[in-house]
Amino acid sequence: MKNRYLIPSVVLAFALSASSVAAQQKVKLGDNAALRYWSAFAEMKDVPITDEQAKGLDAILDGKTPYDDAKYKELVEKNKAALDTMARGTAISECDWGLDYALGPEAPIDYVPKATALARLNVLYVFHLQAVGDRDASVKAVVAGLRFSRDIANGGPLLPTLLAKDSLVKHFRVVSILTLGGSITASQRLDLQKALDQLGVSPLDWKSAIRREMEVFSQLSWPASAPLDRIIRAYVDALADSSKLPRLQQLITSVPQPFQGIIVNPKRVLDEEQDLNNKISAARSILR
Repeated sequence: MKNRYLIPSVVLAFALSASSVAAQQKVKLGDNAALRYWSAFAEMKDVPITDEQAKGLDAILDGKTPYDDAKYKELVEKNKAALDTMARGTAISECDWGLDYALGPEAPIDYVPKATALARLNVLYVFHLQAVGDRDASVKAVVAGLRFSRDIANGGPLLPTLLAKDSLVKHFRVVSILTLGGSITASQRLDLQKALDQLGVSPLDWKSAIRREMEVFSQLSWPASAPLDRIIRAYVDALADSSKLPRLQQLITSVPQPFQGIIVNPKRVLDEEQDLNNKISAARSILR
C-alpha cells in the first residue's frame, strides 16, 4: 500500500530538483555579459561603419583630423540604445560567447565583426558626448568601452584577441586625448586610472587564445612526425619567454606543408602582445 505513494513522491522530488537546477541555470545565463552584448548588436543601426568612416575615426584618434560632431552625431544617436545596453553588460564580470570548438576550424565567430563595429561606435560616442558638454558621461563611456574591448577576446581564438587589442588601443588613445586636452576632472581621471588598473598588466590572455587557435587543428589529419601538442606547448612557452622563440620556430619548420602555413607566425603574436602592453603603460603614464 505504501509503495503506491512512493513513485509520485519520487517524481515530485525530481521535478522540484529539476526546477531548482533550471532556476540556477537561468540565473547563470542572466549573469553572462555576452547575452547583453548580443542584445546590443540587435539594437545597432546603420552599421557596420564604412571604410571611409573607419579611416576618419583613425585620423581623429591620430590627431590628424578634428572630431566633427555634425558628421557623426546622427550615427551615434541612432545607436545610443545599443551603446547603453553594451555599457550595462560591462557591469557583469562573466563573459562567455559560447563558441562551439567541436566544429573545429568551422566554428562560427559571428559576434566579432559586430563587436568591432560597436567598439568603434563607442569611441565616436565618447567624442559626441564631449562635444555636447556631457563630460561625465563621456568618461563613463570610455570605461565601458575598455571593459567591452577586453571581453571581445574572452574564450576566443586569435582573431577576436587581435581585434580586442585594436579596440583597446583605440580607447587608450581616447584616454590620452581627453587627458592631454584637459577635458576631464580630477575625479574623472581617477575613474580612468581605476579602469586601466582593472585591465591588469597584460589585458589579454594571448597564451589561451593561441592554444585554442591551434587545438582546433587536432581535428585535421595532423602529421605524426610533428606532434601538435608538442608545438602548442612550445608556442605557449615562447609567449611566456621570448628566448624560447628560436626553438619554436625550428619546430614549426619541421611541420610539412600545408600544415606549416596555417600556424600563425609567433613573432607577430609576441609583437602584438608587447605593443598592447606598451600602449596601456603609456596611457597609465599620461594619467599620473
